[in-house]
Amino acid sequence: MHGVDNITVTEDVSLITFGKIPMDLSLISDIFLQFSEAQINIDMISLAAPRGDTTSVSFSLPSDNLVRVLELVNRYREAHPSLKPLIAGGNVKIQLFGSGMRDMWGVAARAMAALARTGAELMLITTSEVDISFLVTRAHYEEALAALQEEFELV
Repeated sequence: MHGVDNITVTEDVSLITFGKIPMDLSLISDIFLQFSEAQINIDMISLAAPRGDTTSVSFSLPSDNLVRVLELVNRYREAHPSLKPLIAGGNVKIQLFGSGMRDMWGVAARAMAALARTGAELMLITTSEVDISFLVTRAHYEEALAALQEEFELV
């Protein structure tokens, strides 16, 4: 048993990262509220462990929202000039799913090792009990997908 039953792909995904922002949950939640009010669907979210009084938060969203995102980010920066988000479009999300992951160790390790063998540029990882999502650059997507399919025998 490999723990992975299915691999899905979502193309044309953008990554937004607010680095070195204050570790202030009110500020961080306000960012997400602004995106919600703009009716922008956020997918993967990763909050880094605090480093002193700052942290980093990254999230993905469909690239077809990028114009609205840029408008929103520019308005948000006017209110908070110290926040300088990085925006990277044209990525691909590869999601591994398997109900067996819940009780299995090593699935993430095997997936990351498979990706490492390809030299894929990994932008973001999120997990739950039954899935692992990897955001990779478009340039490395095909190799990354093939390596994961081979590793988990889903070819």
